[in-house]
Amino acid sequence: MSVNQRASYNYQKLRLISQSLAGYFDMNQGVMMGATAVVSQKAHQESLKSLGKVQVFKDKDAGQHYLNLEEPGKVVHIDVLHNSAEINQVDVANRIRQIIPNYLNTVDRNQDWSAEQQKLAAANLARAIFVQTARGFGTTINSDQKSVKDTDDRYLNHVHLLAKLKPRYFSLVYCLIDEIERAIIYQGSQLRKVTGIVHSGICETGTAITAAALYLPSISKTLPESVRYQNMLQVTNSLVRCFGSIEAVVDFFNKYQSPVRNFGLVSFKKNIKEYDGIISQLVQNDVVKQTLFGYALTDAGHEMQDFLKKNKKELAAQIRKCIRQFKHTSPKFHSFRYSYIKSKAQLFPNRRKVVAPNDPLSWKGEIAIPETIIQAARRNFLSQSHSFNISVNDVKLFAKKSYAPIDTCLLVDCSGSMMGDRIRAVCNVAEYLLLNSREKVSMVTFQERMAKVLVPFTRSYDELHQGLSRIVPGGLTPLAHGIKTSINMFKKERPRNPLLILITDGIPNYPLWTTDPIEDALKAASLIAEEKIRFICIGIDPNHEFLPLLAESGKGNTYIVDDNDRNTMIGIVNQVKKEYQSCQKQFTNI
Repeated sequence: MSVNQRASYNYQKLRLISQSLAGYFDMNQGVMMGATAVVSQKAHQESLKSLGKVQVFKDKDAGQHYLNLEEPGKVVHIDVLHNSAEINQVDVANRIRQIIPNYLNTVDRNQDWSAEQQKLAAANLARAIFVQTARGFGTTINSDQKSVKDTDDRYLNHVHLLAKLKPRYFSLVYCLIDEIERAIIYQGSQLRKVTGIVHSGICETGTAITAAALYLPSISKTLPESVRYQNMLQVTNSLVRCFGSIEAVVDFFNKYQSPVRNFGLVSFKKNIKEYDGIISQLVQNDVVKQTLFGYALTDAGHEMQDFLKKNKKELAAQIRKCIRQFKHTSPKFHSFRYSYIKSKAQLFPNRRKVVAPNDPLSWKGEIAIPETIIQAARRNFLSQSHSFNISVNDVKLFAKKSYAPIDTCLLVDCSGSMMGDRIRAVCNVAEYLLLNSREKVSMVTFQERMAKVLVPFTRSYDELHQGLSRIVPGGLTPLAHGIKTSINMFKKERPRNPLLILITDGIPNYPLWTTDPIEDALKAASLIAEEKIRFICIGIDPNHEFLPLLAESGKGNTYIVDDNDRNTMIGIVNQVKKEYQSCQKQFTNI
């Protein structure tokens, strides 16, 4: 490719990016650019409850909110996420200032400007860009005009940028993000991925939009290939968040191949409260079309289906990575504590530490063979021995370290009241526990008039995932059945330091032994204490009188939460496991 051809290509690419961003801004929507940045003309910020998720406030114009401008739609707001660090805003500003002349030469290539005019245009554009980090803020011309005395904690995890840009210069955003990412990496920090965008506020028609509103960007063929690919990833992430797994999303698209298959969508409609909104947005984005006999995929929908099939494994791996790297904030809850059980630690060889036995003639442990041979060779060399031999004094052992493995069983209320966000949050907790520990995880569900072992104790993510996909909330709450089934499973599989976590949002309404479901549940909980199983209850906006009584009967702890998000649940479970592991019965060294 010649220099002129390359310049033409860059011009066309930047022009398409400007057009694409203008389309998003016209719809009052934010958009992910790359993996770490969110761009909009609105105020937006990262959610405190779910790191990586950015909330865009559709009723707050960025220029009016941050710069007190009178006219809306004049400022582009960019946030680039990174790990907690104090980024030097002067370095960011210098990098941005250096790329502006080249950018203008590409975009305004048909302008017959003198050198002075080009220099003035670059300075005016740099003066219209504001950079904010934890170290200070200002324009890219004078980036330290109002440096803060102390670190501003609000900007420890992202670079905040505001740019007064005309529509023809919207593509500068692409270049700005690239330079910001380079500056973050150069300064020794790590970039963080944006996991999703949610929109909230008041839309143009005056109807309220909830914070959990689903965002499905366009995947039109008119978009640049890079933008279209990014939008497909975002559509996938949004749908996985609603459906629970990449397999469910693939199944969803398969059932829309033709109107005849629409009859298989009953389970989706029943379990997903946002179903109608999802279909509405897919129709609006020309992914699904309505026919005389039902809905069917458009050409863009078939391309999305092929994208999911071809990249299913990679997308699933990316989702697992996001779950594994999820960083929870401190959970808020009310607790009632009745637990006194200690965990039993096991001793394992510490292969990073080698020691000599206390008694060379009587010892137990694993021999560190290389270190033992080296010690024998050193002794033979110093004694000028003509033959190589190993004596008991040469023996080196690996030191021992204690670790308390905790095998966790999730006892989950799958009654009708747990449908939607609550059961999806529970599934996220199960996946997080399995992917972030070396212990086994199991799940027992109770609903209708029975309970069942959905997933026996396992370390297999596929086995857990298959079990979670079979959950269909509905019916009554047979809590006593659930507890009894869990205890029987513990007796059969004999897990290490068993931890039983009950997650429910109500009180039992179906009995087991008598006609009183509450008394039966309390009696079943007393069996937990008899088996010396660590027991906790997580109540999602529950009956505040019953769960403390249940925890007391089972000699466990109760955590009452108002939010049903995964951050709160994961925070509680991690805290409980740390407390359990810290209460170890001591071993005597041999």
